Amino acid sequence: MSVRLDWRLLQPNDPRNLPANADDDALYDFAELDKLIADAESAGERVGFRITSFNSCCDDNYPNSTDISVPDWLRSVDGATQDYEHNGVTYVIPDWNNMSYLTYFADLLAALGRRYNKDERVAVFEMSGYGDFSENHVAFMRDELAIPAPEPEQSEAELGYFSQYRDQYITKESIEYLVDANLRAFPDTQIVAALGNPQITKQLLRDSPALANITKPVGNRSDSLGTYRPIPTWAEDKDSRYIQTGDPIVDLVQNRFRIAPTITEWPPQFLKGGTEREYYETGLRDVVNDHVSMTASTGFPAQRTTTPMPDEFYDLWVRANKYAGYRYAVTKASVPTRASPNSDIPMSFDWTNFGSAPTYESWMPQYDILDSSGKVLRTITSRMALRDLYADQDYDDLTANPASRTETDLVMIDGGLETGEYSVRVRVQWNEKKTDATHSVSFPPMQLAQYTRDADGGYLLGEFTVE
Repeated sequence: MSVRLDWRLLQPNDPRNLPANADDDALYDFAELDKLIADAESAGERVGFRITSFNSCCDDNYPNSTDISVPDWLRSVDGATQDYEHNGVTYVIPDWNNMSYLTYFADLLAALGRRYNKDERVAVFEMSGYGDFSENHVAFMRDELAIPAPEPEQSEAELGYFSQYRDQYITKESIEYLVDANLRAFPDTQIVAALGNPQITKQLLRDSPALANITKPVGNRSDSLGTYRPIPTWAEDKDSRYIQTGDPIVDLVQNRFRIAPTITEWPPQFLKGGTEREYYETGLRDVVNDHVSMTASTGFPAQRTTTPMPDEFYDLWVRANKYAGYRYAVTKASVPTRASPNSDIPMSFDWTNFGSAPTYESWMPQYDILDSSGKVLRTITSRMALRDLYADQDYDDLTANPASRTETDLVMIDGGLETGEYSVRVRVQWNEKKTDATHSVSFPPMQLAQYTRDADGGYLLGEFTVE
């Protein structure tokens, strides 16, 4: 489950009115986030979340005709926010480079990290603190409010980095401060971020000194599957200066899927025109070619209608969700039918990933050797690295399945077994633990893309006799 929370929900009280040594429970209200995390645990799920300080939409109405995501008290902090009137609504938008704004938000991040970084129920934290919906751009300021952002020719002088699309307002100095605050707060949790700002991307993927202390490479949190590519425009468009100059960050972005997840979601409307078929075809193609790990199962246009989705579009939508992430199976098992007592018994198993991406968490395959009564006599830990098992993709035929990849795992029962009847099964155990966890969780073995799953989460691979 992934949630997005306004800053104002977490910090309604003005910290200036509290003692200087006030603890986190006095400064912040974690009740709603705590409940969301607890509810997810009860449902056998984990949580990802981000914090927003500006959302350009999408409430049905705004109290006092004011769109505000920051705490009310922040409006009284000199220079931290500005009010903009548009179509009868007051938009309260942070000054992204104001040090008071950045400091208060960094304090919030630090408190969130102290409370949730070591919590195994929290799987993902999305970089927060800049942009519309914390998505690291503010096109709304450019397009709707007509607030001028630096032109490309002036962007390096004004922002400290090249910005081609006039949708960036944050400076390099502010980026470094905010990125470091995010990384320091959640070093043990998978961080993902919208990669639309090239300087934020450089800091998150390569340049921040805080990267030295994180346990997982930062992943990609893209938006609007079927409309916008998971790879940001600046990192792949032929007219982008980053492409034309061969900036090394481009390859880093395009290959990030090899070590970190891409998470995305469907938009509820056709943001760039086109047909419904093109929307779902584009989504399916991008899921596979960009190795998307996870898509939201909600948000697509048909969800908002009472008319059943046409079968042809439903098929495209289903397969986009199906192909996202990993689908592992043991597709071939070579187990000798007979073996001699107390002699080494060699076996081999072909593992195939039919999905578009690997797992980025720690899942450990184990082979159980069972006697005729079903008792586990021996467990052999596999050397198969599932995170490395994925296929490069060039997916264009939308009637086909994605390319799959198969690797062989060689296994030996050292010293053999006594005379008897035996079977071998595999279980893939979840092992994504946080050191010194404040709240630990466990999950059943991975569901593989094959049949014969037993009550223990194992899959029968073969039977043999020792005689």
